Amino acid sequence: MALTSVYLAEEALSLPPEERTALARLLLDSVASDGRSDEAIRADLQDRLARLKSGEDTGLSFEAVFGEPA
Repeated sequence: MALTSVYLAEEALSLPPEERTALARLLLDSVASDGRSDEAIRADLQDRLARLKSGEDTGLSFEAVFGEPA
């Protein structure tokens, strides 16, 4: 294991239990596959982009995403 990985593990293990649980879920979610092929994901992204460009989907404001004014 690389030294940076050891450092990250030590930092993670020093977190309170509820924060370690949240981090563990985040890490597991980051490697879980949703079962779609690259082509299916690409098609979905192209469809979403088309809806944004057409105005059919207005997207989210900065405030809605981050909870603070831009």
